[in-house]
Amino acid sequence: MVDANWLPDPSGTHELRYWNGTAWTEHVSDQGTTGVDAPTRELPLPGEAAPPPPPAPGDTNVLYYGSSDAGFGAPPPAQAPAPAPAGRSSWKDRLKQVADQGKAVAEQGRAKLAEQSAKRTEQWANDPTTLWFGESKGGATGAAGVAKARYRITRDRIWIESGLLGTRTESVPLWAVRDMDIRQAVWQRGKDVGDLVLGLDDPAYGVQQSTFDLNAVPEHGHTSGQVVLDDIEGPQQVYDLLAPLVSEARQKKTVERQSQYVHHMTPGPATTPPPSAPAAAPQPDLIEQLRRLGELRDAGILTEEEFAAQKAKLLG
Repeated sequence: MVDANWLPDPSGTHELRYWNGTAWTEHVSDQGTTGVDAPTRELPLPGEAAPPPPPAPGDTNVLYYGSSDAGFGAPPPAQAPAPAPAGRSSWKDRLKQVADQGKAVAEQGRAKLAEQSAKRTEQWANDPTTLWFGESKGGATGAAGVAKARYRITRDRIWIESGLLGTRTESVPLWAVRDMDIRQAVWQRGKDVGDLVLGLDDPAYGVQQSTFDLNAVPEHGHTSGQVVLDDIEGPQQVYDLLAPLVSEARQKKTVERQSQYVHHMTPGPATTPPPSAPAAAPQPDLIEQLRRLGELRDAGILTEEEFAAQKAKLLG
């Protein structure tokens, strides 16, 4: 029985291979540097390929003889990767730090959006012109529950706020609503959630809604001519609220348009000519004026030359 030790590699692939006392291992050594190299073929036992005897003292032909006293000893156990130098973090630490920072920024953004949504809800609830307000139940994102769109109904308009990173506010006059329809999928009916689709007389009155709009920038092009209150709670109640308001608004708009048409087609009253200019005041009698000039000369107020000049002026 050969004790565990570093012995010459019987395969000849390396200088030394470690014998653990019962079998050759994958631990090898070359020029004092240890490594791992699984055997490529079955190796003989130490008894079959016995190691050479120790060299005689003073034998100059032996350049090296391995033993446990040569500084190798048993193969070292597996060690954890060396820690990064002080003051420098590994790429894994830096990647984790960036991920944590991004997560914190996202949480702050969601909290900010939730705060803005709560303020808007409070503002609408306290506004006496608000008849109903709600939000898209299918657009909540994350734990903060920020809706992709919020809706409000007043006596004359439907207001829509959309966008996640920015807010776009648009409104549609009630008199522009031509018809209304409720859309509910099977899974929505149990939750009393659905879409209220409003058809408009003119597509120009439609809003530019986009489910994936994140920065509230209007899309280029024309609107669809519809307004969809998407995934709202109690769509039938909202329909019943809107129906009389829309009917009243459309009647008022019809009367207004008829009045404008009659005013445009009916000619106005004939214009009266402007009053003529008043007749010139009659000139004083010439003889009376000459008499007054003479009195002023006789009284010494006018000189003879001034009297003659005024007299010439009256007669001229």
